Amino acid sequence: MAALIPYQKFEIKTRFNRETTREKLAAIIEPRKLRWGFSRANKPFEGELNGYTFKISRTIGYRNNFLPILVGHIQDDLDASSLQITARPNLATAIVWPIVFIIFMGTTLFGANVTNPFFFLLLIAFFYGLPTVLFNFELNKAKKLLNEQLETKSFSLP
Repeated sequence: MAALIPYQKFEIKTRFNRETTREKLAAIIEPRKLRWGFSRANKPFEGELNGYTFKISRTIGYRNNFLPILVGHIQDDLDASSLQITARPNLATAIVWPIVFIIFMGTTLFGANVTNPFFFLLLIAFFYGLPTVLFNFELNKAKKLLNEQLETKSFSLP
């Protein structure tokens, strides 16, 4: 069954030990701050790294409500380490988007005389497809950037 709100769990394995992986991750994360169009980021990710856990998102120069937040932790993996990551949307977006969908469907059902079932399928595809496509687009960019910065290999979890 597909999730109504897009999210994904994945693992990134590094060839470094846990402490070195933490240092490399700390080097690419800056504290979260309010950005304007003219402000430039120095690091590719923003968020927080506390011990061996992190909550980060990719630093972008534009607005995207479907930008994934990567929540995870660094684990020992014999002589290497791995990052166990759950990518999820912004909490406000995850709450507001379904409410907008319900309100829009309600006003369409009761406010207009629409009898074409294709119209409702189109609405459902829009309200489910748009966040899923935008979320996955940004998630793939973040995964690629993490893999490049940490010199790693990515594996999806079941």
